[in-house]
Amino acid sequence: MKTSLFLFSFIWIFLFFPACDGETTINFPTDIIQDSRISDSTFQILLDDAKLLCLNLYLNEESKELRNIEIDESNIAPIISAVQMVFLDSLLSASYQIRDYQIHTLCPIQLHEGTLQSDSLNPHITSWLRNNYSGHDLLDDYIYTYNISLDSLGNNQFLYHSEIGINQLALATELKEISFILDAKSSFCIGDGSQIEIIDLQNDFIHLIYSYGWDDCPSGCINRHYWEIGVYGSGIVELISESGNQLP
Repeated sequence: MKTSLFLFSFIWIFLFFPACDGETTINFPTDIIQDSRISDSTFQILLDDAKLLCLNLYLNEESKELRNIEIDESNIAPIISAVQMVFLDSLLSASYQIRDYQIHTLCPIQLHEGTLQSDSLNPHITSWLRNNYSGHDLLDDYIYTYNISLDSLGNNQFLYHSEIGINQLALATELKEISFILDAKSSFCIGDGSQIEIIDLQNDFIHLIYSYGWDDCPSGCINRHYWEIGVYGSGIVELISESGNQLP
């Protein structure tokens, strides 16, 4: 997905700092904006958080967007704004804890990986493995657009990885329409861990639940601590409630 990253400081005066009047209503942006105080590597992690939150909303609502390989930028933009505000907040102890415990949305691998089945001697597959292009017009369009690499797992099974975070469920559906690809599946989340969830999404307010899980998380975390965070388009971040097990 081609994202537009606007770094003009005047935008942040209105979007990412608390308004003098707490009642002021300011909508979240509909273009993806990277705060200049956040490194590119951290931004990519937060961007994956926002994309996964979008996909979870699509799944919960069984919306038509589930058919799209690219996740709508206008849907991602408010969420990436909100998670950046929480990450940068310096007033709430909850924000410090969320950063310290490195809480993000579970399993970003779902945005980047899938598996497919095909004859390992197929010339398109062989070319994709060796040269990162297949010679098949439609497949090459996907490869170039999303920067998808291919690795052999043996027994005619392959792992593909997209540099760009996308809806892998939709991509797998499209890949299965190609004659020499016998099957394709998105990678699924295995295990448990820390998580971010959206409870409410409005133009000017997003209600998030951050949770930190620990103890035997590969099988399902035994303990979990929760922070309910409200984020306003005006830049205000508030702790709505805190609950769960005492942090380790």
